[in-house]
Amino acid sequence: MGENEELMMGLLKAVSSRLIAAEKELTELDSAIGDGDCGESIKKGFESVIEKLPFLKEQQMGNILKQVGMTISSNIGGVSGAIYATGFLRAGKAIGDKTQLNLQEVHEVLNAVLAGIKERGEGTKVGDKTMVDALEPAVNEFGNAIAENKTIVAVLERALDAARRGSESTINMQAKKGRASYLGERSIGHKDAGSLVICLMFESALDYFKNM
Repeated sequence: MGENEELMMGLLKAVSSRLIAAEKELTELDSAIGDGDCGESIKKGFESVIEKLPFLKEQQMGNILKQVGMTISSNIGGVSGAIYATGFLRAGKAIGDKTQLNLQEVHEVLNAVLAGIKERGEGTKVGDKTMVDALEPAVNEFGNAIAENKTIVAVLERALDAARRGSESTINMQAKKGRASYLGERSIGHKDAGSLVICLMFESALDYFKNM
């Protein structure tokens, strides 16, 4: 296994572990305006990812992410599972057979992930009270920081800050997608659980690179 594949495996394990640990927090958010199963579903899906990782050691980066996407698809049900799976599958497709990535290429991968998630969410956009409210500003800020020649840690700090602001903004939104949209104005006052998932992903990535 090459150095970059090893780095990706470590990053995926760190992200998965952080999401698994957030089960209670995600469940509480989702119980307010959703099915209440977000935490349990995320935990099940990413526990499966951790179990799968040892079998992916000889794979290239793109294939690793595609396998993670398929694992998530098989273990997280409903639309949310399909959306998370799409993100990883699009990332894998964008990387293709590359064996290393610079920050600009990582940004291109993140843009592919964002486009895939918006498409799978039937045109989901910022303001709909979904994970896109955290993901899109994070991806944009990732690109802005790269343009300023920031280090990977500084880039991730900027992206995480943007994701957190986006996630907080969902509290005052009325949901326009998913089960929460059925509640109309009653969905206002609660943070979207999917937006927190995005924050936790960037947070765990930042911690991972800080501790390398």
